[in-house]
Amino acid sequence: MTGFLNNFASWANNYIWGPGMLVLIAGAGIYFSIRLRFFQFVRFKDMWKRIFEKGDSESGISAFASFCTTMSMRIGTGNIVGVAVAIYMGGPGALFWMILIGMTNSAVCFSECTLGQLYKTRVDGAYRGGGAYCAERGLGWKPYGTFMAVIFGVACAVFMPAAATYTISDAFREATGIPMAVTSAVIAVLLFITVFGGIKRISSVASKIVPFMTVIYLTVTLIVIVFNITKIPALISNVVTSAFGINAVFGASIGAAIQQGIKRGTFSSASGMGESTPTAAAAETSHPIKQGLSNAAGVWLDTVVVCTASGLLILLTDTFNTTAGYHGSGIGAEVPGGVVYVQAAVSTVLGRFGNIFVAVMLLLFSFTCLISYYYEAETSAMYLFQKPEQQKIRKVITRTFQFGIPVLVFFWGIIESNTAWNLSDLALGTTTWVNMLVVIMLFPKCIALYKDYVEQMKAGQDPYYNPDKLSWKGVDVELWKEINAKRIQSEKAGSND
Repeated sequence: MTGFLNNFASWANNYIWGPGMLVLIAGAGIYFSIRLRFFQFVRFKDMWKRIFEKGDSESGISAFASFCTTMSMRIGTGNIVGVAVAIYMGGPGALFWMILIGMTNSAVCFSECTLGQLYKTRVDGAYRGGGAYCAERGLGWKPYGTFMAVIFGVACAVFMPAAATYTISDAFREATGIPMAVTSAVIAVLLFITVFGGIKRISSVASKIVPFMTVIYLTVTLIVIVFNITKIPALISNVVTSAFGINAVFGASIGAAIQQGIKRGTFSSASGMGESTPTAAAAETSHPIKQGLSNAAGVWLDTVVVCTASGLLILLTDTFNTTAGYHGSGIGAEVPGGVVYVQAAVSTVLGRFGNIFVAVMLLLFSFTCLISYYYEAETSAMYLFQKPEQQKIRKVITRTFQFGIPVLVFFWGIIESNTAWNLSDLALGTTTWVNMLVVIMLFPKCIALYKDYVEQMKAGQDPYYNPDKLSWKGVDVELWKEINAKRIQSEKAGSND
């Protein structure tokens, strides 16, 4: 069965991740950046400030909790193993394109998360939103919304966890000799305990783990950089020349470097695939743009910072190979790529502890990724049964997911490596194509909202969304009036004076 899945996924990925994907993601990122006047640079400081926006409620979580929950999905397997795979397949130049696509992808993520906030609604007392809600409410495409919910539900619940679970189990087997089945069983139990508490517990766990794991990982990277500081100029040269296919040593063509950079950069940041919109919609915020900015900052942290850290670890210590034939001095030629690259890199400074350190980091990175996948799958299911009279069905589905997804996670921890990555790539690529159609169609709303936000900022105001001034069909007007009731009333009182 796994052999068939692997062959099918490999065949499908050749089309899904072909030139069309490069045009879709890179093109949308560049176009969105231009139309939004390169907000990711112009409002760089504001972008990071919005992460710590105060405020939560019974219906929503705080901006910081939402940020950490979203980052729990972003900073995951792709930041360590994905970077190693990109360098193996595309040479060091893949890192150049990964960083570049991270900057433009922030505009894609900004747009989809802004839309998720705009079209959110309340289900069973909690905010719910995402691509399916945007399709139905924003475009009037209810059948497409249903289609999206099914695709996202299956992708997030069944296939996306494959690479994350396998990588954790593989890393611990490499570092400690613990059987993969044992590690995957422990992960499954921890996942069940976490998701059983709903979005509040998920966001609470993420808020504690994400900052800790990110700081620790970047600190170790800094230590490795200090020990190899003299190699930095040569490293920059190798990355740039390899990016444009003019460094024959590494063999990869410019096409391979670009494709792997965009593919792994997109996998890591999840920009465009709709993975971050459910959590973004769950946040309590006064203006949709605020959450868009917060999530855009997350893409920078994930791809531009953490992925670069992994790339530096691998390249500075020369612990990598490439599929074209290059074999680094710090790793055996028989190693085809994966987590062992980063483990070998860290071990050059930390010794035998390096393997265990990377295994623990992968456990944290990938586990937080898994809890985010769960919430996205649950949100898709809630969309399919969102009617008030279907509350009992929603409860049954929630319990089924809470028990069923951990079981699937256990299974993915003991399968073959190529199958795990091919299935995750298939899920990511499919959801990206399905989601980007909605984001592109609704993008003009993002421009209008951003203009409204900027005008309020220039006037010295703390921006808030007033649906009486700017709204469209499908927006839950009453919900937004409730969120910003005090500000709207204050504005009306001021105008009457």
